[in-house]
Amino acid sequence: MQGRGVLAGLIALLALLLLLPAALNRGVLQFPDTTTYIRGVDAAVVAATGHSSAWSDDAKRALAASGVPAPTKAPASGSGELAVSATTPAGNYPVVLSGRSVYYGALLYAADWLGSFWWVAIVQALVTATAVLLAARRVAGRLEAPERLWPVLAVALVTSVGLQVALLMPDIFAPLAILATAQIALLWRAMVRGERVFWWLLLAAAALFHSGNLLVIGLLLGLLLLWRLGRRTALRLAPIALALLVGAGGEAAFGAAVRKMTGYPPVRPPFVAARLIADGPGRDYLDRACAEGSTLTLCQYRDSIPEDSDSFLWASGRGSFMGMPPEDRRRVAAEERGFVLAVLADQPLAVIGTSLRNIGGQLLRWQVDDIADARLGGINRDKLPPAVRAAFDSTRAAESDFPSGYYDLLAVPVTLLALATLLALGLARRDTMPAAARGYVAIVLAGILLNAAVCGAFSKPHDRYQSRVIWLLPLLATAVLAGSRRRVPAPAPAASGTAV
Repeated sequence: MQGRGVLAGLIALLALLLLLPAALNRGVLQFPDTTTYIRGVDAAVVAATGHSSAWSDDAKRALAASGVPAPTKAPASGSGELAVSATTPAGNYPVVLSGRSVYYGALLYAADWLGSFWWVAIVQALVTATAVLLAARRVAGRLEAPERLWPVLAVALVTSVGLQVALLMPDIFAPLAILATAQIALLWRAMVRGERVFWWLLLAAAALFHSGNLLVIGLLLGLLLLWRLGRRTALRLAPIALALLVGAGGEAAFGAAVRKMTGYPPVRPPFVAARLIADGPGRDYLDRACAEGSTLTLCQYRDSIPEDSDSFLWASGRGSFMGMPPEDRRRVAAEERGFVLAVLADQPLAVIGTSLRNIGGQLLRWQVDDIADARLGGINRDKLPPAVRAAFDSTRAAESDFPSGYYDLLAVPVTLLALATLLALGLARRDTMPAAARGYVAIVLAGILLNAAVCGAFSKPHDRYQSRVIWLLPLLATAVLAGSRRRVPAPAPAASGTAV
């Protein structure tokens, strides 16, 4: 019981340390995509209950400014669903994008309803602190002596994990999903019921909160399956597969709800097509195919497609995905798979080469400026409701005054030192790192590499994508060091001696 109290105290203390960046910023950190998560949930609330908020009023104004008639309630049906106005041309209903989870948006919406986004940071801090210390005590083998885990608290001070906790984005759940996968696969049988429930719920939530997590967990599960078949290792994979099914089911339910409400399925932005066009092979293929009379919708915009993939996806001008009419956006998204396969068949070596270059670049990007500098991130404050805008304007990030240089300065030396420590203890001094701990480190390293592969190959490399997971290396190094400083048991005297 005493050990549980110490562990709970450490979790509370670590949560407070994780909230320091938000306190230093004078508020949580926002990102351009934050409002999209909230408005998705807000639209569902309006459709289901008719309740309007500052977010939905702002969305209606934006919709009216776009020239597309706003949806109206179905007359006299009593269903409460939104129906397309009779004056809306077929195919011109605003496109609902997938990839911005309504499930994570619900967390943001609830916090806004409670009056402060600080609730999101507090929840994320408590969940992260719990996961970090539960993982550390297993890796270190300190189940009965959690007080020896205090060095793990330093991770909150020398890495950028606190920034991910303070950020109103599901980024923090990417590294937590990797920890949960390792924990469940290796230690499911060793955990008590409450610990199993925590890790499984965390993994399922991560799968629901972002489709990128779903992909990384799925790839990691595939590697673990090969590991179990190849080495006949006892790994528990069924709970991981079940969490993946929850994530996939959540996406399917969202798609069905959007189709029922609007008549159209949600549209996933063409990330891979954008990446291939920006890298060159996709643009080369498009030039030739369009000249030969291809019917690809992108051929209508060939001469105005931006060079940068982010500009192609999110800018509003001609040639950009978001600047296209709704029906063209749906066609481009539907044609993406055929386009990608055609480009891959046309220039396989070029596609592989550029993908490897992007993955390598993503793997080494650990800075935090795109998180901590709101102006650099491109937040449009005019899209924020007045109360949210006022809170945002009071933060240091809004003034480009957040001391992100501290985290950038520490990122490289701390990460390299942690990696060197893990390699030294895992290879040179294998006796100090049990097999279970080595397996844990191997799974986390695989997860970090897969995160870089998914983000680098399927999207444009960004610092935020890798800095959100790279702090796992200092965490594991600290935990392994805490476990390697165990006292050597004294020889048992006679028959009644007890181990120390």
